[in-house]
Amino acid sequence: MSTVNDVWYKIRAIDEHTWVINDNGHDLIYLAEGTSRAALIDTGWGIGDLPGLVSELTSLPLIVLNTHGHPDHSFGNGAFAGVHISDGDLDFIRGPIAEEALHWIKDNLLVERLPAGVNLEEWHPGSSSAVFKLVDGDVIDLGRRSLRVVTTPGHSHGSICLLDQPGRRLFTGDSVLAGAIWMQLEESTDLRTFHNSLQRLVALRSEYDVILPAHGSEDSIPLALSALDELVDGIARILDGSLVGQPEHTFAGDGLRCNFGQTGVVYRADRLN
Repeated sequence: MSTVNDVWYKIRAIDEHTWVINDNGHDLIYLAEGTSRAALIDTGWGIGDLPGLVSELTSLPLIVLNTHGHPDHSFGNGAFAGVHISDGDLDFIRGPIAEEALHWIKDNLLVERLPAGVNLEEWHPGSSSAVFKLVDGDVIDLGRRSLRVVTTPGHSHGSICLLDQPGRRLFTGDSVLAGAIWMQLEESTDLRTFHNSLQRLVALRSEYDVILPAHGSEDSIPLALSALDELVDGIARILDGSLVGQPEHTFAGDGLRCNFGQTGVVYRADRLN
């Protein structure tokens, strides 16, 4: 690995053909290998040489998948020839990011975690030259292993999960994770829609044993399956009025926060249904 990669990324093998790549504490990227090709699940901030790192782990042809379009999951897209994403989040990754937004990210999110050798003034994320649309039920064949797309609108309209078959893993992006899931964003759905998405994941429980979220440390995964149950039950209580969150201020908007043990949500009271 390059010096920047050595400093920025931490890698842990989940098994012989699956790796989690810690994007310097910001998010988790996954690499899943079959017999004929491999899938990179999210591209993080795009600091350093992510394609070079991936090539050290697998020599197979690569397909790149975004669980959703937020910049901490997709800014690395420009390093790859093509990416796949759900229709609801296409606008996030098409074209260059607004300079004002990029300056804010540099000034507030990345400045304390950049390795030596990375110049923020020169760093600018790019867009992939080809974007392909994912729809619910799509199956990405990796050779004796596949990833099935499960659309889960909520955190964003185009959020997806990926069901690893026969690995019995569910890659959840930001749809299920430890800590509070942000639902107060302008691009988030109402809470009822998110609850319906989570119930879809519950209905698929017989097909996976492990939840692999897109945030946390590489040593904190997998997330216990009970986190999904806590999330579903907790949101149901918000929707029926038996639970009300406490005011929460974030850099991405204000909302009400409810914690449900391992997980939780920040939501807007005017966007329940």
